[in-house]
Amino acid sequence: MLETVDLKDFSIKSWYENFKNITLQTIILQLSDDIVKNFEFQELSEESDDESLTEETPFPQDFLDEVQNAFNTLGRTVFVKNNWHAPLDARMFSIGNTLKAENISDIQLFLQTSSVIQQDLSNVKGVPFCLALRKWISIHPAAEFRCIVINNVLRGITPRDWPVFYSHFKEEGSRIIQNLFIFFTEFIKMKFPRTHYCFDVVLSYPDKPFLLDFGPLNSKTNLYAFTWTEISSLLDKVRIFNYATFNYN
Repeated sequence: MLETVDLKDFSIKSWYENFKNITLQTIILQLSDDIVKNFEFQELSEESDDESLTEETPFPQDFLDEVQNAFNTLGRTVFVKNNWHAPLDARMFSIGNTLKAENISDIQLFLQTSSVIQQDLSNVKGVPFCLALRKWISIHPAAEFRCIVINNVLRGITPRDWPVFYSHFKEEGSRIIQNLFIFFTEFIKMKFPRTHYCFDVVLSYPDKPFLLDFGPLNSKTNLYAFTWTEISSLLDKVRIFNYATFNYN
């Protein structure tokens, strides 16, 4: 769960406009409290009758129109997330574990069955929820990296598919570091309102890197090939210029 101080800065609604040229095309829809309830998991009681099992609270037509317009704009298939998280733990409910959404029913299913999303809906207070519909593309797991920024310096790079080993990491490690360092320096450094944070990126040759998301850097962060002990020891150390460490083992 995100700390209260993180909720605004790491919400896609806060950062998307400033970084839209280097990330996936995204349409962000504000959610009213009534619409949010449609995405909450409803556990059936023993007293539920057949009629209540099939009964669904309808979405307002204007919201359904917004969603359909977003699908049409984004190519009819989307990847969905809320302000901070994608329902990655609901992959099993999607065709081919892709989380590719083709209609509002897919979106509702993914959000309702995701423990991560449900935790946000239950615990986050005082911050309006949004639904971010992102242009869906196929991404090879080996192309996803988490970059760790400390004191506005890119210090660590790790594959998000860790501990799976890809042999080309050893051969192309310096090239990966250089490409992500240039990307960070040109498009992200000093433009995000934090000094310590993570960002997720896709690097797939011959295409240029593109941003997926921002996240906080703390003891609860999934650092994949790094440990929090390794990273926390760097928080008070300042380096003006240094290439990042690429850790994939």
